[in-house]
Amino acid sequence: MLDQTNIRGENPVGGAERKPISADSFRRLTLLLKKPANAFVAQTQPMKAAPPEDIIIAPEIAVPAAMAPEAEIAALPAIVSEVELNAEPVVETVAEPVALNAAEIESLASLHAPTPVEPELALPKPKRSLLRKNKVDAFALVPDQLAQSAKPKVEINTPEQDTEAAELARSLLDMMAASSSGGQPQERALAADTLLRMIPRLPTRAKIVLAQRLCIMEAPPPFLISKLIADPEQSVAAPLLEDCSNIPDEDLFQTIESGDVAKRRMMARRRKISRPIAEALAKTGDESVVLTLARNQGAEIPQEGFDAIAKMVPNNPDLLAPLCTRQDLPVHFAFELFWLAPAQLRRYLLSRFLTDSEMLTKILKITMDTNGEDQPPSVDVEAVKAALLSPDHDCAEFFAAATKINISTVEKILADDQGEPLMAMIKVAGLPRSQLQEILPSLIQGDQPLIDPARDLDEVQAVFDQLSFNKARILLTYWDWATLHTGPYGALN
Repeated sequence: MLDQTNIRGENPVGGAERKPISADSFRRLTLLLKKPANAFVAQTQPMKAAPPEDIIIAPEIAVPAAMAPEAEIAALPAIVSEVELNAEPVVETVAEPVALNAAEIESLASLHAPTPVEPELALPKPKRSLLRKNKVDAFALVPDQLAQSAKPKVEINTPEQDTEAAELARSLLDMMAASSSGGQPQERALAADTLLRMIPRLPTRAKIVLAQRLCIMEAPPPFLISKLIADPEQSVAAPLLEDCSNIPDEDLFQTIESGDVAKRRMMARRRKISRPIAEALAKTGDESVVLTLARNQGAEIPQEGFDAIAKMVPNNPDLLAPLCTRQDLPVHFAFELFWLAPAQLRRYLLSRFLTDSEMLTKILKITMDTNGEDQPPSVDVEAVKAALLSPDHDCAEFFAAATKINISTVEKILADDQGEPLMAMIKVAGLPRSQLQEILPSLIQGDQPLIDPARDLDEVQAVFDQLSFNKARILLTYWDWATLHTGPYGALN
């Protein structure tokens, strides 16, 4: 039941009055109520339009054009009844789906087909992303191309910029060198990283000052050290390679492998060189580097390093004096270098490495006992003289049996015409000094003299006097070990 009060526009609650319903609004509301529910059907298939004669148009409904707001509510039922009597039911015709023929289907397909575009009118393809365009496959590059692509761009600074960069670097150095009370570790680390980034912009003079300051720091930043020793300017790397004691061995190995001979020489002049670095420098084979290393008493050269240097001595006689005067020269290397040394160095080696003592006598006896040798028996002096004075000098077997050494060692002794090895052998053989004075002039005569005629016989005699039996025995023992590749010489062969 309709609320008459509301239709008239009155508000029984006591609020503001509502506006009255117009006749036109009422007519539209009535038509909506009369429309059947099945009229709203979605068409899912194409349909043909119905002929005009099949379409039924609903007659107009006579409704009062306007209703006075003050009209009585009693007139509303009469109007509704009149509308219901005069209105005929509305019938809407729904077209049935009609089958399409082949031509119509083809025409419909052509409507949905894409229209070909001429090449000259086609839109250009979008450009690739800059990230993809600049991306380079490093594995597809050969080493030369990879090195060129990784080569930094060189910037040329003006003098004013160089001065400004040098001042900034000096300020950062002061921050890095500050004590623990003057700054935090992270602050010094940031200053070092900033300075590392500025190195390509620094002039050469500023980089030299930076390298010199880093040498005196207790804990210089390792990245700065690595960057500066790899600098192509030798004047920049020199202070660090020669004086800085806090360079890791890994950076030094990289410098050696770089092949820069000048930087290798700088490393060979360091005050302290570890055994691995000294061995690597010795194995480079560069004469100037090895000579500098041999003269450096602060270098700890291992046995492998001495072996590599000893192999270079025959072609580089200048290495003899630095090697023979090194404090860490092993005894067996000294006696091996004896064969290549001149007369002055030979006397030096004999006086340095051969001594007489009771302990040395015991050690020598133990050595001979372990080799299955006894003290050589007394040899006939006349037999020794006859062997030395034989025309063809075919006396190797005689002296090998008399001195208990290998025949190859005896042949090597007889082949040396300087006289010192021969004096050591005849000392062990038991030839007295008085008999040596008689036959010594005969040893420099003949077509194949045992001693070089240019040698001073007084010097040769002095060597014989300098050697005792124990000293001569030690010399022959080491020479025999070298021939047999045993003892300390076994590890090198």
